[in-house]
Amino acid sequence: MASERVRGAGAVPADRGAALLVVDDNEVNRDLLSRRLVAAGFAVAGAASGPEALTALDEGRFDLVLLDVMMPEMDGLEVLRRIRARFGVGELPVVMASALGDTRNLVDALRLGANDYVIKPLDMQVVLARLGTQLALRRANEDVKRLASQLRAAQDQISTLLATGGEAFADFGRWARSMSSGVAGTLGAREISVFLLQEDAFVSVEGTRAEAPSPSAVALLPAGDGLSVEEERAVAPVRGPRGDLLGAVVADGKGEWDDVERGLLLGFAHQLGGALELQRMKEQLAAARQRSSRLGGATQSLEILYVCPTCSRCWGPEVRACGADGTPLTEPRGFPHRVLDRYALRFLLGEGGMGAVFEAYDEKLDRVVALKVVKPEHFRNATVRRRFVQEANAIAAIRHPNVVELHDSGDLGDGSMFLVMERLHGRDLADLHRLSGAGTPVQVASLLRQGAAALGAAHRAGIVHRDVKPENVFLCPEDGGFRVRILDFGLAKRVDGDRNLTQSGLIVGTPAWMPPEQISGREVDERADVYSFAAVCYLALTGRGVTEERDLDKVFVDVVRNPPPPVSALLPAAPAAVDAAFRAALAKKPEARPRDVVAWATALAAALEGLPSSGAGWVFPAGGGPPGSPTAPTLVTRSPA
Repeated sequence: MASERVRGAGAVPADRGAALLVVDDNEVNRDLLSRRLVAAGFAVAGAASGPEALTALDEGRFDLVLLDVMMPEMDGLEVLRRIRARFGVGELPVVMASALGDTRNLVDALRLGANDYVIKPLDMQVVLARLGTQLALRRANEDVKRLASQLRAAQDQISTLLATGGEAFADFGRWARSMSSGVAGTLGAREISVFLLQEDAFVSVEGTRAEAPSPSAVALLPAGDGLSVEEERAVAPVRGPRGDLLGAVVADGKGEWDDVERGLLLGFAHQLGGALELQRMKEQLAAARQRSSRLGGATQSLEILYVCPTCSRCWGPEVRACGADGTPLTEPRGFPHRVLDRYALRFLLGEGGMGAVFEAYDEKLDRVVALKVVKPEHFRNATVRRRFVQEANAIAAIRHPNVVELHDSGDLGDGSMFLVMERLHGRDLADLHRLSGAGTPVQVASLLRQGAAALGAAHRAGIVHRDVKPENVFLCPEDGGFRVRILDFGLAKRVDGDRNLTQSGLIVGTPAWMPPEQISGREVDERADVYSFAAVCYLALTGRGVTEERDLDKVFVDVVRNPPPPVSALLPAAPAAVDAAFRAALAKKPEARPRDVVAWATALAAALEGLPSSGAGWVFPAGGGPPGSPTAPTLVTRSPA
């Protein structure tokens, strides 16, 4: 290897402490510093040049690099640039060493991704303190990544449960066995057993040898977060949507449970409850059909919905091909073409993970509306239904011109629910960003004032949105400008509201736009919306998000640890007041953020309105885009003919 090893450098045992790479072209300085670091308990390797340092990083694993700025052949800044091309700021801390007064290089180094710096001649106490701080931050970074990985595994497992839950229709026992085996592997449990309550006893659905728990003891566990752990056995109740006890899940061979693992087991029990309710509904429906078949006379037929896969127009069962483009209609949607004999569905506008949105004609009031429903495969999910009710209640409680207007809501009688809202024309901010990039300062100022007014009204009503993101900020062209509408209050909660809508260990929201406390699963208040709205406005103004990572674990780390570049680094005309406003609203700790979103946005908007425009800003294309974007299910982006 090209690097020089000093006192125990090489393969680093776990008990030798952190592995450091000291890079300095001066052999005396390098050797002296290395010896002092070894004496302090570190394992140290030395490199005499930039190329040697990069080779050392190729061949070994290091926890931190102490890098000299001034070196021949390849200076420290170039070495840092190449290190950052391979390792993130949180993955491999780099501390720069520079002579006193060489501030320009230090500023350049910090901009290139250096974590810290020390001044030559080195004060060893200062060096050790700063190295200790960076190593502690690195450990914290690794802890966050580990948590992110666990959260992602939990989310993937829950997604699998949701995706395969329909198999319970055919064979609940086989589905439960398959799912319990997968969850056991994820959690590291020896076995997970599923028991159903029959009369006054639990009966295994998969023939396990595990001992059944006591029904009376399981019944006492609270709904939502009731997990009993004794020695190496955990028991979670399986309840139906109304809270009635249907069974139990038992995990054997695992004694310690963190919040993520508890959330996954409780999520599995929750999905089992939904599947059992689905099975019960299926049996009741079959019995009702059998009774109906015995009755004489004509039966009323249901107008099943068909949607053209080419143009998204909606048709009733009497139509075999789309009247607009001739596409055959072969796949029924399992949903009525006319809702409650009042709302005739005309276009499928968009579909998301939990619902679909249609353009509909309100035959009673002679108007076009947007109708949002839970998709049929989610009818069993009590949490989804509660979120629909919550969204309706939230919108009704706010009643603000910058919040989408709610006309009606209802239950179709089979567990599915719908909201009838105003039909919007325009673009969501995510769509505008893809089409036009950043807005002008004046446009962003308008966005700030209007969006903050909507969120402020929600906060005064005691409601926190919790999912402010570009897809939920809709802009409608109006009088040469635009009207902002805040959408999708499906994740909103009252500050003193129901905590059961968020299962422990699961992420509620969209990570790239969530504040650190929300990513960590802690309770949130209106300051979470301040952060998310500031992140949206940062994108609107600069053209980039507060994080540019794409992998979920890296997004978590970036949001929790790394602040975005100041606006002035991306828009040189931005004054210090703009940087200060975003720095406050995007603070990692909620107590450092402003509570009043309106006051914050008003001050920032005033600072932006005098800035020059460097581009055309947002442009609303004539005619809009195709109906419905999967990322913005409540949108209407064109007027169908």
